[in-house]
Amino acid sequence: MSYRTIKIDWLPHSGKHWKTYTAVRLEAGRLWSWLVERHADGRQQGGLWPSKAELQKEAKRCFSCLHSQSVQQIIADFCEAIASAESLRKHGEPYEYPHKKPRYRQVIFTNQGAKVRNGVLSLPCGSAGRLTVRIPPDVGLPGRLMEVRLDYGCIEIVCEVVDTARPVGPIIGVDLGVNTVIAATDGEHALLISGREIKATLQLRNKRLAEIAAKQAHKTNGSRRHKRLQRCKYQMLGAAHNKIRDLCHKATRKVADAFPNAKAYVGEPFNDAAQKIGRKQAQTVASACNRKIISMLNYKLAACIEVDERYSSQTCPVCGERSKHRRTYTCRCGYVAPRDVVGCTNIRTIGIDGAIRPGCSVPNAIHWNHPSKYPGHKPGSHADTMQVALEQSREAAPLCGSGVSPVFIHLRGFEDGPALLLTLLIGFTSALADRL
Repeated sequence: MSYRTIKIDWLPHSGKHWKTYTAVRLEAGRLWSWLVERHADGRQQGGLWPSKAELQKEAKRCFSCLHSQSVQQIIADFCEAIASAESLRKHGEPYEYPHKKPRYRQVIFTNQGAKVRNGVLSLPCGSAGRLTVRIPPDVGLPGRLMEVRLDYGCIEIVCEVVDTARPVGPIIGVDLGVNTVIAATDGEHALLISGREIKATLQLRNKRLAEIAAKQAHKTNGSRRHKRLQRCKYQMLGAAHNKIRDLCHKATRKVADAFPNAKAYVGEPFNDAAQKIGRKQAQTVASACNRKIISMLNYKLAACIEVDERYSSQTCPVCGERSKHRRTYTCRCGYVAPRDVVGCTNIRTIGIDGAIRPGCSVPNAIHWNHPSKYPGHKPGSHADTMQVALEQSREAAPLCGSGVSPVFIHLRGFEDGPALLLTLLIGFTSALADRL
C-alpha cells in the first residue's frame, strides 16, 4: 500500500464558514500550546513525560471546537515530535523540543470524522460547526480516504492507493543535489536537470520572509497592519511552495520520460554536510527538497530504492581513486566528467553490486536540461533578438529611400555602420520635409 496526497486551494465563501474555519484553527493552536506548556512543566519538575494515551485522556472534553479524532491526531503529532527530538539529542545533535506556541495551527481529520458524499467533503469541527468543501469536478480521489489536513488557504486529502505491478525497465542511478537537482544515468546516457531555478525560488522566499518578519517586529500583534503583513506572508509562502512543487514535478517527469519504467537507486538524503559549510550554503542544502523528489520518482518509475551515497561523488568510477573536486571531476587516470555524473554512476554501481567498484560502465553521452522551458531563445533562431533586429533593419532601409518616413528602425544587430547613418539621415530629412 502507498499513499497519495491531493491538494485543493480553498477558503470559506460565507461568514458562517469563516467563523467555523477560524474557530477550529484557533482551537488547534490552543491545544498545541497546551501540550508545549505541559511538556515544559514536566521537564522542569523532572517527572516522567505522560504517554500518548494519558494525554488523550487528559485532553478529553477540554477542546470543544475540535472533533475528538482531531484532538487525538494533534496529540499524536506532538508525541512524534518529542520522540524525534529525543532521538536526535541522544546522538549529540543540538535539536530543540517543540517550544513555540502558535496562534493558529493545521487541523487533522481522520476518515472516522471526514466524509465524502456526492463530491462534497464534510469536516466536523465539534461545537464550532461543520465545514463543507466541494471537490472540483476534475479532481478525483485515487483511493480510499485516510486523512484530511486543513490549513490556511488549502486542504490536503491523503488517500490510500493499492500498489500495482509495473514492468521494470533499465536500472538507473540518481544523484540529488542543489545546482543540479537530478542527475540520472543508465550506464550509457546521463541526464542532468538544472536546479538553479528551485534554488533561486528558495533564496527569494527566505529573503522575503525575513523582510516581512522585520516589519512585523515593529507592529502590534493582532493589529490591522500586522494582520495585513501576515496575509502577505501566507500568499508569498503559498506561491513559492506551488512553484517549487511544479518544478519538482517537471524535473521528475523528464527523468521518467528519458528512462521509462526504470528501477532507480537514489542516494539517501542527509543534511550532515550543512553543518560543515557556511551559513548561506547551509541554508540552501537544508532547504533541498530531496525527500519530495524521491516520493515523486517512486510513483513515476517502476521503483525507487534509497542507498548509502557516501564518497560517491569523490570516487573515480574508472580507477577507483578518491579525491575531492569542484563541479568538474578530473582524475589522474584521464577520466573527466561532471561531478554529478560521477555521483549517479557510482550510486548505480552501489545499487547493483552493493559497493563502489572501479571499472564500471560510464556514460558516453551527457544531456543537460531545465525542469521548465528556459526563458530565452537559442542563438541564431528566428525569435532571437539580433536576428529580428537584422531583418527589421533590412526591411526598413528601402522604405527610407523611397520617400516613406519610417516611424522606428531597430538598431540592434545592424551590421553596416555607414549605411545605417545614411539611412537615418535620409529618413529624418524625408520626415522633416513631409511635416513642412
